[in-house]
Amino acid sequence: MRNVSRENKNPPPKLSPYKPRFSERVKRPVADRAADLLAIALRLGGASAYRGIVNALWDRQPVFSNCDIKLVFPEQVSPDPAERPVVERIFAAYKKAKLDQSKRDPIFLPRGGWKNVLDSAYSHLVHGFENDDIEPFHYFLSNFGAWDAPTGIEETWALRRLATSHRKRTYFEQHVMRQRIRWWETFEAHGRGLSALVMPRFGNQSGALVNGHLILPNAIFSDFYGRLLAGLVADNRPVISELGGGFGRLCYFLSCNLPDFVYLAFDLPECLCCASYYLMRAFPHKRFLLYGEGDLSAESLSAESLSAESFAQYDFILRPSYEIAGLADESVDLFVNENSLGMMTPALCKLFVQHICRTSRAFWHRNHEVRRNRFADGTTSLVNQEYPICRDRFWQVIRHCDIARVVGDEKPTSRKDMFWYYYRRKDLPG
Repeated sequence: MRNVSRENKNPPPKLSPYKPRFSERVKRPVADRAADLLAIALRLGGASAYRGIVNALWDRQPVFSNCDIKLVFPEQVSPDPAERPVVERIFAAYKKAKLDQSKRDPIFLPRGGWKNVLDSAYSHLVHGFENDDIEPFHYFLSNFGAWDAPTGIEETWALRRLATSHRKRTYFEQHVMRQRIRWWETFEAHGRGLSALVMPRFGNQSGALVNGHLILPNAIFSDFYGRLLAGLVADNRPVISELGGGFGRLCYFLSCNLPDFVYLAFDLPECLCCASYYLMRAFPHKRFLLYGEGDLSAESLSAESLSAESFAQYDFILRPSYEIAGLADESVDLFVNENSLGMMTPALCKLFVQHICRTSRAFWHRNHEVRRNRFADGTTSLVNQEYPICRDRFWQVIRHCDIARVVGDEKPTSRKDMFWYYYRRKDLPG
């Protein structure tokens, strides 16, 4: 009997010998030797000097791109008189929020770095409140997106510093933004053009002009998370609440993916002014309820004040963070927090998390995994695993590294330790 399998077996193909490319034969060995010599010299300066010089070399990478990107940091502008009716509503809400803030639990008062930010960057708002003068108040709102001091809600001050240095500006344009745009176009565009990343410029926004489109540096990641969060809720007017929402960047990109939802914001009174101004200008036909308006005044506040009846009447409800106790139990479909829980004292963080667990059906947050902030009294902020999530009622669905951790201009470092978590109530179907 013939061995058919052996007779029909094809002979193995002849493989040509591997020939290393020029970069492998010459460039890489030369680069390795040069790096060895440089590393020996740098070690003599100690660990701090070594890291500093290596980081400086990283910043000086040559540019190998013709991408049309230009940093835009506009000059501050005069307020538009046509905005005055909107600004007057915000001013009235701010004055009431500041008056009531002094009567509430001192735990809600800003401390540490945030207090310094409010005293410096938001001095125009504070001056307007103390002197009952709407002019500096309106001027700040018209220009918070091009402010020259850290506001804690956008990195405008960093963009101003970049704009004064040709080398740093070029690095930002061709390395930071180019890499982010390239990632978005490859993985997240899904047929959309760059116009999908463009936000209204209310507040005199700074950013990068990319092929004629002004794009905020963090808009790329807000677009990503806006689409992600929109997929976590039902499509029948869900209630989404955010603690510390800045000027509303994430909310804006949520609106691009959800046709109809209720947005409930809790924040410091100063930040709430920026969010109120931006969102009211961006969505002029939506129904807004500011602090002190309607039937939700502080005098009538109860555990049922912020409930389904209120959500049916308004699209946007913006409240000082100390009002979170008035939110009804299990009234929020999704509670959101980015960054701010990791900036709070342990006691305040625990208080907010307890209210979030009481009021929400699902909770998504993005905060520090290991790095802590230290306060003047010696305490340190909590990290993700220490938040008092009620494990009997919630189960952790997802834990994932922040996308900005892996899509950015810098090399990986343990200091960029942001992770996001998604929790759902255990008694929910699905």
